[in-house]
Amino acid sequence: MVPPLLALFAWPLVSVAFFRKLRLPLAILVTIVGGFLFLPENTSLNLPGVPAFDKRSIPALTALVLALVFADRSASEARPDGLIPRHPALRLLIAMLLGGAVLTALTNTDPLTYGFRRLPAVTLYDAVAMAAAALLMLLPLLLARRFLASPETHRLLLLVLCVAALGYSLLALFEVRMSPQLNRWVYGFFPHSWAQHVRGGGFRPVVFLQHGLVLGIFLCMALLATVALSRIDARRRGVFLLGALWLLGTLVLSRTLGALFIATALVPVILVLGVRGQLLAAAVIGSLILAYPVARGADVVPVDRVLQLAEGIDPQRAASFATRLENEERMLAKANERPFFGWGRWGRSRVYNDAGGDITISDGDWIITLGVRGWVGYIGLYGLLTLPILLLFAHRRKYGVGMESSALAVILAANLVDLVPNSSNTPLTWLLAGALWGRLEWQAAESRPKVVAETSGGDGAGYRPPTALNEPAERALMQSQIRYTRQTKRIERAKAGTKSTST
Repeated sequence: MVPPLLALFAWPLVSVAFFRKLRLPLAILVTIVGGFLFLPENTSLNLPGVPAFDKRSIPALTALVLALVFADRSASEARPDGLIPRHPALRLLIAMLLGGAVLTALTNTDPLTYGFRRLPAVTLYDAVAMAAAALLMLLPLLLARRFLASPETHRLLLLVLCVAALGYSLLALFEVRMSPQLNRWVYGFFPHSWAQHVRGGGFRPVVFLQHGLVLGIFLCMALLATVALSRIDARRRGVFLLGALWLLGTLVLSRTLGALFIATALVPVILVLGVRGQLLAAAVIGSLILAYPVARGADVVPVDRVLQLAEGIDPQRAASFATRLENEERMLAKANERPFFGWGRWGRSRVYNDAGGDITISDGDWIITLGVRGWVGYIGLYGLLTLPILLLFAHRRKYGVGMESSALAVILAANLVDLVPNSSNTPLTWLLAGALWGRLEWQAAESRPKVVAETSGGDGAGYRPPTALNEPAERALMQSQIRYTRQTKRIERAKAGTKSTST
């Protein structure tokens, strides 16, 4: 049995080996994706004044530090400059998410009392903690935008999802047969409720994730990635189609109905449609998710029809779905009491009865975000996840978007759909969003001049290095050209002086 904290803090040492042996983009992916898949849940180190160090923050921080250390290795690759985004929309949305945390604190200075329960006011300390936690959550996005922006790295991301899921499926199938025991055997505990993982006379696998539902959407996203690779790589199409069938079978056996529905709806999108059709489907889904709270509050979403459909498939699942809808309506009503900046931390967004009992069951990420952060935080967070899809669709011809990028947009859209009923906001979600944001900036990095050397007069004093060129290899090459130009001028002046003397 491995102590959970030991596993967490050994991961940076393991990641050093990844960065020493692998190309930089692949090392970043293995560090973040591997940490998400194999490190223990419900384990963290909480220090005063800083966010918790857990399986989401430690791999992201490790990847950030090591990427900065090993960045010179791939300095010749075209990519967006720096970790600070250049796209104005991306900057605005990050500012809304981080700045909204401060405004949430300023508008929630009142303690709340429900019967015996007293909830504290939100302080500026809480605001800083919320903003820091949000920044840690965004680290995979910032890293992917910087290092996973090109079409080549988009294909690499698809391949990593495919290979990781094929390997992980063996562990999932083991738990389908033997029950979810791996986390207990390796780390000594079960990460969630055991009752929620007994389904249909069998077991819903968990492996090392928070819940079987998270495993289900991961398998769904990897299935979509594998189908996309079968279209992109014609030479190995048969291999990838076999892999897709294997992942589909694993998803069916995993008893995750929602993820299976999403896969059934989106596999044909990737299998049949071209780049434009894929981006259009992803953009429509993204727009609906961004506007979902408004539609839900206005009773536009046909929840009754969906409930009837669920009852025809599985009455037990339908009852669970009905309970979820009832709780969403309660939380949405309370969120509308403070719509702009939300209720903040400490469970203030939850619903309590007159005696102070918590009568809330919160599942969907959208309603949790809306209740805690309000519309400013919701638009900031979900805008970061949906806007790159919309912009890529609008500028697909200008940027020459290929199927590797449109497939990533569809995969992100699949994850967005799952965020409505579930809390499947993971580092993979932000890696996908960051890769698409990076694709929007990649064209400028690809087309920038590698070396620009201008001289005036005889000593090269008129040279002005372009501001975009800040990579060490490029600067060294420019300096070499400048020295060569100066030496050539000196030789020409010396020859001219010799001729005049002889005359």
